[in-house]
Amino acid sequence: MAKTGRSGHERQQTGIAGERDRLKAILDSMDDGIYIVGRDYRIRFMNRALRNDVGEGEGQYCHEFFGHDSSSCEECQHEMSSFGPQIRREWFSAKTQRHYDVVVSPIHEPGGSVSRLHILRDITERKSLERALQEYSRTLETKVAEQSERLLRQERLALLGEISAGLAHEIRTPLGAIMTGIKLLEKSCPSEEEQKALFGLLKNETNRLQRILSEFLRYAKRRSPQMAKIEVRALLEELRALLTTDRQLVGQVTVDLVVDPDLTVWPLDHDQTKESLLNICINALQALGGTGTLILEAKARGEYLDLFVQDNGPGIPADEIPHIFRPFYSDKPGGTGLGLAISRQLIESQGGRISVASIPRLNTTFKISMPHPEV
Repeated sequence: MAKTGRSGHERQQTGIAGERDRLKAILDSMDDGIYIVGRDYRIRFMNRALRNDVGEGEGQYCHEFFGHDSSSCEECQHEMSSFGPQIRREWFSAKTQRHYDVVVSPIHEPGGSVSRLHILRDITERKSLERALQEYSRTLETKVAEQSERLLRQERLALLGEISAGLAHEIRTPLGAIMTGIKLLEKSCPSEEEQKALFGLLKNETNRLQRILSEFLRYAKRRSPQMAKIEVRALLEELRALLTTDRQLVGQVTVDLVVDPDLTVWPLDHDQTKESLLNICINALQALGGTGTLILEAKARGEYLDLFVQDNGPGIPADEIPHIFRPFYSDKPGGTGLGLAISRQLIESQGGRISVASIPRLNTTFKISMPHPEV
């Protein structure tokens, strides 16, 4: 009797079994841990790499075998649809003491059921490197902060030494004149005219000392700015009126105002801004020597107010510009060199910036940029 061939159903089942064996062989060859969980929350398959790491767990409940919270089962089975998107999380295994990146995706079985495919990638070394990098970053930040503090202390000490030397130099001259006058009064009986001259000298030098100390205290004593909306044109007009009252200083100099017509008010500390501009203007008028033009200009530039003080005097040599804001730096006879240092301090206390550009024998322009505090 002839043998009958296998039915189509049998051949189909054999083909499916072959595909499963082939798939299992592929999964077993992978370094990443892989397992499949059915709708009943039980592990249906584990590849060789995962079994080698955590042992045999097929048939057991996923959350019990891996030590997950049972809520993670609900997340995998119900919060993820049959077509994704995949869920990704990190997991630390108490058994292996290693970190894993876990990717969970839906997988459609031939019979129509939907299981969950879990792929575990060991990221322990990456986590270790991340921790080492974070620790290095913290250490580096600490070192940078310490270095910055050291540099700041060195700068402060250098500035203190510079200020002390400048103050000593400024005080030494009037003190010497005062001591000379006192000795002359002690050693002889000067005439009335000589006494008048000596007392005049003592008075002038004492006043000079008072002025030096007053300017130094203004520089050393920092005051928090009192910001208020100030009429910019009114401030510049007030400044021009104050300057022109000193005819000896102004001489024949023309003081002009140029104010942006759209500019009305701006948040400023009135007194600090006025004093800063006044110091710059006095320097400019001294440089002009009684002739020329001084221009006070104000204009809005987006979120900034720009104030300019420009003169057409002899200019500032390029090698001096980096030093003019330093305390006690001055090339004027009788000058303390604190005016521009005070101006910069007052402007920067309001969040502003001050700069200077000069073309010898043409013009010098000081620019003050004040940001709007509300921006």
